[in-house]
Amino acid sequence: MTRPAGQAGPLARRIEAAGGNALAYPALDIEPLAERPLPPLAGLDMVVFVSPTAVCCAFERSTAWTGAAHLAAVGKGTRRELEARGVRDVIAPQEGGDSEALLAEPALQAVQGRRILIVKGEDGRDALAETLRGRGAAVELFECYRRVAPQTDPAPLAAAWDRGEVHAVTATSAQGLDHLIERFGAARLARTPLFVTHPRIAEHARAAGLAQVRVAGPGDDELAAALVAYFAPPMSDSNPQPEAPPREPASRAPRAPLLLALLLALVAAAAVAGWLDARSRIDATQQELARRLRDIEADAREARAGARQAQDATREAQTRIGQLEARLAESHSQQLALEALYQDLSRNRDEWQLAEIEQVLAIAAQQLQLAGNVRAALLALQLAESRLERSDRPQFLALRRALARDIERLKALPALDVTGMTVRLDGLIAQVDALPVAFEKRAEPPGAPKAAEPEGERGFWGRLAAEVWGELRQLVVVRHADSREPPLLAPTHEYFLRENLRLRLLNARLSLLARDEAGYREDLRVAQAWIQRYFDPRSRHTAEALSQLKQLSAATVTFKLPSLAESLEAVRGVRQRRERGPQ
Repeated sequence: MTRPAGQAGPLARRIEAAGGNALAYPALDIEPLAERPLPPLAGLDMVVFVSPTAVCCAFERSTAWTGAAHLAAVGKGTRRELEARGVRDVIAPQEGGDSEALLAEPALQAVQGRRILIVKGEDGRDALAETLRGRGAAVELFECYRRVAPQTDPAPLAAAWDRGEVHAVTATSAQGLDHLIERFGAARLARTPLFVTHPRIAEHARAAGLAQVRVAGPGDDELAAALVAYFAPPMSDSNPQPEAPPREPASRAPRAPLLLALLLALVAAAAVAGWLDARSRIDATQQELARRLRDIEADAREARAGARQAQDATREAQTRIGQLEARLAESHSQQLALEALYQDLSRNRDEWQLAEIEQVLAIAAQQLQLAGNVRAALLALQLAESRLERSDRPQFLALRRALARDIERLKALPALDVTGMTVRLDGLIAQVDALPVAFEKRAEPPGAPKAAEPEGERGFWGRLAAEVWGELRQLVVVRHADSREPPLLAPTHEYFLRENLRLRLLNARLSLLARDEAGYREDLRVAQAWIQRYFDPRSRHTAEALSQLKQLSAATVTFKLPSLAESLEAVRGVRQRRERGPQ
């Protein structure tokens, strides 16, 4: 048994149950490709597994395969492997165990525009993918394992083979058969019956010089049944001896000479009559033969004349056919050149379009992450979606789905008018010089001395009384204690106050652009407190500034921004698949 390690158990149990001795020698080792990224399963219409090994390796990476829309298997063994993992309603052929049998299933006929993922091994057959692409499906490949040469020591099996202990060999792949020939030589395999699972493996074996090849079937049941049928003993049939004929009675022996003479006479008479009849028949036959020969000669002359005419017509037709073939070949070469040119132009146009979309998405991602420009990112995604919609290519369906999801995420974000808020902050910065300070509008305290009258208008006694009255008024001063006095500022202090207020507003604008909500709110709070303390609250400019600061402080400037990584990975994946070409 040459199946890979871990897969020969069911066949070994069947062979041993039938009385045989199962010798396991893996002709191939399976190496999982853990470095290959797992493809996104969302949006898939069907997942096709080409072998039981593909099922094992794929389910080791993830158990989310059961959530796909439909699962298909190339053969019965692959279907049983999926059913062992709890998968039901597997699409698989009832007869046969190859890609052609699966492609004949009704579920894989009308696949126009459907997204199909094929889980396979590295360097596997491409017939399934090419046929599905020819039917209009968007086919993706996930290679999750590779077949490598085995590391098992062949010496024990070679010794048992030479002792005559190996009576049959099973092979389930052409690559494994090549490794067997390389390890044990074609001579050993040529003298041993070889049981294979597919006609292609049988053709490969016969091409390698192996004559005793038998095609059993795709699964372990078929292999075991073929081995049992080959080694079963032949059935023995009983052949009874025929009975001896009865002997003549002894009383009839004296009449034998008389009967013999009568028989000879009758034979002689019949011979003479037959000779006469034959002679007449021969004469008639000769005459008929001569007549037919004359007719044949006439027909032959006519046939020769017709043949010469046919030869002339054939030569003329061949000349015309040669001319037509030359023109057809020239037309075919021109058609191939036009198709190649069209494909080249189409591929270049698609590559340019994908490169432009990738560049637009990269710039949008930078604007979104660095400046938080949601509107610019949304416009970039909508521009990319409109270009893909105009091209209307089925291979861009996955990319369009990723763009649609990112567009929905950006539309769901809360609206933040950063430009409007920045303009309002700039307006406040420009109005700082127009804000009146509080001490310029303070009312004079009660009892404040009025302007002195001219001394020339009052006499000596009048001036004396005024001075005495002024001194008396300064002895008692009445002030209101229920309100805080605005501070008095020197001109230089007033200048620095306005500059610091302007700097606070500038810092708030920078914090808004940087999405620093804590710094933004702190700067607006300090600016509001300074305006309330140092500037006249009764002024219209002051009231408007405080109202705008209150409105700006109520806005939320920070929220979690989504990433455009899904769209970027989708467009890069499309470009990589186009660079690799069809598998």
